Amino acid sequence: MKSLLMQQQPAQPSPAEQALLDQLRDIHTPDPIGWWPPAPGWWLLAALLMIGLYFLLRWLRQRKLRWSRNRYRKEAERLLRAIDTSTPDAAQDINEILKRVAVTTYGRQGCGNLTGRAWLDFLRTTADVDCPPQAETVLLEQLYRADRWDESGNNALRDYAIRWSRNHKRDRWPQTVQQAGEEITGEASRV
Repeated sequence: MKSLLMQQQPAQPSPAEQALLDQLRDIHTPDPIGWWPPAPGWWLLAALLMIGLYFLLRWLRQRKLRWSRNRYRKEAERLLRAIDTSTPDAAQDINEILKRVAVTTYGRQGCGNLTGRAWLDFLRTTADVDCPPQAETVLLEQLYRADRWDESGNNALRDYAIRWSRNHKRDRWPQTVQQAGEEITGEASRV
């Protein structure tokens, strides 16, 4: 057993080996890596995040502007749906809301004084929505007649008004008609 213990003990280094061992130093760990300046990949990620944030904010702003610009459409639809079409003055109420939407969009000079066939032509020109014959009849013949009214015609007119208020386009009203309306109002103001 003693021989086993002796075999397990390390042999003493020679003086030359001891001199070499004395020259060795302890293991030194490297300095911790600093967080600044970041690696190029982090710079790229930061730039991409900034660009993404810019476009996200721009998209949100445009969406908010679009929503606020089209808020009158939703309000008009809400008002139109609230009209009771079984009353004699329903056609006048529907027409009034249509006029308010048109004046909001195209200005008072362009459409505020239109009635009858000119009003229907304006509605057709500014939206790709077909006016049903019942709604035309209500607008042309029964609009200002409280003694004669048709509930199904009022329903058709209300449905048409809802579709028109959703689908009318700001750029659809011809400039020549707008300019003619402005010239007429300009001449009237000079007189």
